[in-house]
Amino acid sequence: MLPRRHILDVWESTTDKDQLAVASTGALVIDAIKHLNTDPQRDHLVEALELNEFICYMHPSMRPYNKSLIFHVISDLLGLLLYGTPKKRASGIESLEVIDYAGRNTFYPVLRVWQHLQTRIGAENVLRETIVEGFINKIRVEMYIVDHYPFVDDIFFSSRKHVEKWLPSLSGFYERTASEILEAYDKWWRLWRCKEKKGKILESMVDRLFVQAKRDFGIEINKEKVIASILNDGETGKRETERFSRWYRESVDMLFAI
Repeated sequence: MLPRRHILDVWESTTDKDQLAVASTGALVIDAIKHLNTDPQRDHLVEALELNEFICYMHPSMRPYNKSLIFHVISDLLGLLLYGTPKKRASGIESLEVIDYAGRNTFYPVLRVWQHLQTRIGAENVLRETIVEGFINKIRVEMYIVDHYPFVDDIFFSSRKHVEKWLPSLSGFYERTASEILEAYDKWWRLWRCKEKKGKILESMVDRLFVQAKRDFGIEINKEKVIASILNDGETGKRETERFSRWYRESVDMLFAI
């Protein structure tokens, strides 16, 4: 999912709101620095679970903030089921299904939640959307959050200073210097136009989708039409946000109940 949704996920899952800013930053930073990984075959979600395991062993002082890494994985898996799975992510899902994380001190049965979601959502979501339509709905969710959860952008804006708390564990896991990680995060953070005008935020996301849709799927979207449809149809944004939240809460409840 996209960054504002990840922050909202952590907010929905965190009882101690004093932990919210630092925990949310963890859910953001693993998206920002995933390109630092020198092994292109290692999937992003597998990497997040391995980072969580690394923190449990090597940086226990980061607990319970590291739960946000698990929340990130659950959110992304849910996004794949609801909005479509690109072919390049299929091998990563296979890796997730092969590795028995329950026996590797990651503590949470992510695979069982994934299998549960496949059964439930697969039955409900028979008419699958196209991948590009799914991306557009993700943008709708982001824009609904911008409109109705303004504190999310406050947390997003402050995340640059909270990255520092994650630097020892990230540096150790990625074998990168603190300055490399900070530079990568700052570059990524600027893409999302945090706390800028709504139109600029939306335009930036649709511009990137235009490039991605053409490059990865051979589809050329009408940017002006997409922007207008999102701005003029807030009800769909609300519906998608509420649907995602409903499934996300069910998934997290299951995660901690097993």
